[in-house]
Amino acid sequence: MVTISLNITSSETIQPSSPTPPHLRIHSLSLLDQNTDNLYIPVLLFYSNDGSAPPSNGSQHLQRSLSKTLTKYYPFAGRLAGSRSINCTDEGVGFIEARVGSVLSEVLERPEPETLDLLYPSVGLWNESYRCSLVIFQATYFACGGLAIATRASHKVADASALNAFLSDWAVAARDNQAAHETPLFISAMLPTPSDSLAVQASGRERENCVTRRIVFESSKIAQLKAMVAKDVQNPTRVEVVTALIYKNAMAMTRGNSSSSTPSILIQTVNMRQRISPPLPENSIGNFSWFHAIFPKDESEKNLIAIVGALRKGIEQLCNKYATNKTANQCYSLLCDTIKETEKLRHEYAGTTVFMCSSLCGYPFSKIDFGWGEPIWVCSTSSQVKNWIVLVDGKGGGIEAWVTMEEQDMAAFERDEELLGFTSPNPGSNY
Repeated sequence: MVTISLNITSSETIQPSSPTPPHLRIHSLSLLDQNTDNLYIPVLLFYSNDGSAPPSNGSQHLQRSLSKTLTKYYPFAGRLAGSRSINCTDEGVGFIEARVGSVLSEVLERPEPETLDLLYPSVGLWNESYRCSLVIFQATYFACGGLAIATRASHKVADASALNAFLSDWAVAARDNQAAHETPLFISAMLPTPSDSLAVQASGRERENCVTRRIVFESSKIAQLKAMVAKDVQNPTRVEVVTALIYKNAMAMTRGNSSSSTPSILIQTVNMRQRISPPLPENSIGNFSWFHAIFPKDESEKNLIAIVGALRKGIEQLCNKYATNKTANQCYSLLCDTIKETEKLRHEYAGTTVFMCSSLCGYPFSKIDFGWGEPIWVCSTSSQVKNWIVLVDGKGGGIEAWVTMEEQDMAAFERDEELLGFTSPNPGSNY
């Protein structure tokens, strides 16, 4: 593992360039926002020094354009006021500048999660204080002139789709200071405000001592996986086959390391924006995702074909119930009814090994250009949540999976021969 020495050179609070009008000072959270754990979504973008490197005043340039962007995204610069709203008082977002003596290629040659974690703001995964900045950035400059821009955004204000929209708008402002920003659509503002009787508290997640590993599925291996299930599942997607293979083998490893046979469940989050009618625009901000779950009961349901089929069926049932031919308000109303039932599900599945899968695939983080070209690599980071799987777009249609498990389970998982036959364990970012 490459050892880097990081020196924080400045830590600033960036406020919106224009004050938020009084009538917008209270931003109500939807029931979907309230039901979301208050953890930070991590995204890390790397930029090379290829002749269009950041200027010497790169951080000032980023801070000015960020300040302008926050005027439109004013809740991001606010602070949580309890569980139901944000005080949009322009307190600002954190912006850290750091420098390392290493060159970028040394880090990307074998990008270990423990090394990459140093390039993120050191707030950790969780936002435990209502006084915390809801979004925090870190710009790290390498000796070669390369740059890493890390973002941690509270899930209370943004899911992956909303975070991509924000970063894209910030990049537009950085490239052209005169560019006109399209006003984002705040989802909670178009939905009914939850009554006191409906307000919910997120359940929270247990933090455990875990390890995270990055495994890469190249497009040729994904094609092989698709071919293996294509007779039984029509046009399987890359996310379906990769998720299924990881879950199949992770499930086997956790069973193998347990003294008893513990059932497991896989929960997969789904962005509902494009599944309703009419769809929500790309710049719709907040949370508008839900989940479906598969629960293999016997060995016949634990093979690759069966798991891919269950994933496909789960999404179809989710969409039919909540999204197909339904407006945003109709979808939201149905989800609100379901949220009140989730506590029953937690009790029903007590003692079950729970796996969670979130996919960033398809979101154009790799197109975010602040004025010195598109990122040469986009990645996630390590997690403190056991059995968490995050999928990110890889090179040439591949997928990079960031898998977090308990150490003994991970030791068995990463040695699995079937998994090794379809993956490369933590290759360089260019593989």
